[in-house]
Amino acid sequence: MLKKLLIPIELGEAIEVRLLLWCKTPGQQLSAGDALLEFETDKALVLVSAAQPAVLRHCFFREGDWIKPGETVAWLSDEPGEPLPAERDATAEELLVGFDVT
Repeated sequence: MLKKLLIPIELGEAIEVRLLLWCKTPGQQLSAGDALLEFETDKALVLVSAAQPAVLRHCFFREGDWIKPGETVAWLSDEPGEPLPAERDATAEELLVGFDVT
């Protein structure tokens, strides 16, 4: 099943966040608890971890890019060969994630 990773909308006053680090590369398998990416708001660093197994398929942003809350940042799937949609905002289930805020 195809899943999308969104920057959470519930970031308080943050208008944009900056992607600092991708912890995985496309094609890599994630287990529950694996770190996926790190971003910063104007007030905190946030480490995003997978809460369910998935395969990272496509990243839409690079490290250093500014991203608006609610934007899709990556496609993930249960299996590595699942077809990806042509549009970034296509309908898909959201990936369950955990957040570690510092």
